[in-house]
Amino acid sequence: MKRILLLALTVVMASCASTPREPQSEVTAARTPSAADLTGTYLGEGLFSKRTTGIRRPAMRLYMERSQTEGDTYYGVLLEYDQLMNMGLPYMASQKAPILNKVVGYLDKIATRISVYKFVPGVNAGTYEMHNVEARDGNLVVDPKVALMLNLKNGISNPLAGATIAGDPDGQIVFPDVVDTGKGGVFSSINDALSFSQLELATLVYKKGHLASSWRGNWNDLEGSYLSEYGRFKDGVLELSTQKGQKKAKFIKTNTTKAKYFTNPKSGNIEGDYVVVEPVPKIYILVPANGRAPTASDAEMTNRIGLFLDVFDGSAPEAGSHLVTELAFTAPRDAEDFMMYYEHPQHLRNVGVEPKK
Repeated sequence: MKRILLLALTVVMASCASTPREPQSEVTAARTPSAADLTGTYLGEGLFSKRTTGIRRPAMRLYMERSQTEGDTYYGVLLEYDQLMNMGLPYMASQKAPILNKVVGYLDKIATRISVYKFVPGVNAGTYEMHNVEARDGNLVVDPKVALMLNLKNGISNPLAGATIAGDPDGQIVFPDVVDTGKGGVFSSINDALSFSQLELATLVYKKGHLASSWRGNWNDLEGSYLSEYGRFKDGVLELSTQKGQKKAKFIKTNTTKAKYFTNPKSGNIEGDYVVVEPVPKIYILVPANGRAPTASDAEMTNRIGLFLDVFDGSAPEAGSHLVTELAFTAPRDAEDFMMYYEHPQHLRNVGVEPKK
């Protein structure tokens, strides 16, 4: 079993697609963060001693993007990873032996919580208030009530090294400067692998797989078909396009796509055409298309925020130049209530499933 489990974990995280786009490294984003710029993506750990369900020490990911118009203010996404061990088998089946997916299932869960925040400089130096961000009537609404507080330290290798996020009722979130995975980064046995924390596993997988993690926002590169689950290649349930200068989203509901196939069962009932607006870069909101009657889907989708995340970004040449983006729609005030759709690995369009006759 030596190295086999590590290989499985590394392979599962490498997104599989044919066209590389927007390559990014693990800590640096489009530009190198400095003491004055926190733009980037950061791997951390939740220390949720008060949590009664779920992972008590999950790996966490924080994406931050500096506002282009509001000075030392940022918009950010906080993601909690699912158990990393659970992702390997369905991913590898979809790549190597798709027929096995009928037995082991498809990959449809890579995160357990996703939240969107606006980071505003706090009263004390080196702190940022994290305000919940919501969608309302096609606009972003910032909750004036402070939900969390980011406390910076003097980072060594990255600006968030040693930082903490306080205020979560489950406990703190920390961003270590260095994560020691020990033993040269090799598992000698299953027990050895199981003794690793989720943060150590994530650190090892990203390092060995030459992976990054990206928050994307170039609409032209993101258009096409999105699937209910990764690897269910003919199950296109969402089409993104541009028509007459407008960004458009079409949700496809068919008799072949059951609620259980989605990351969130609520996705199974969503249908209809929407205009997509981008009030700030990389944050998207759905507005019902003109000329159609209101639907039940509108009530579910128009208050959600859309985010394009490549959680396991394999676009670097060392990782195989592979890229598949996940589109998440987060719900206001409930980090667990998010929908996720998976870009077609070949970046195809119009692969929606036809209803059974």
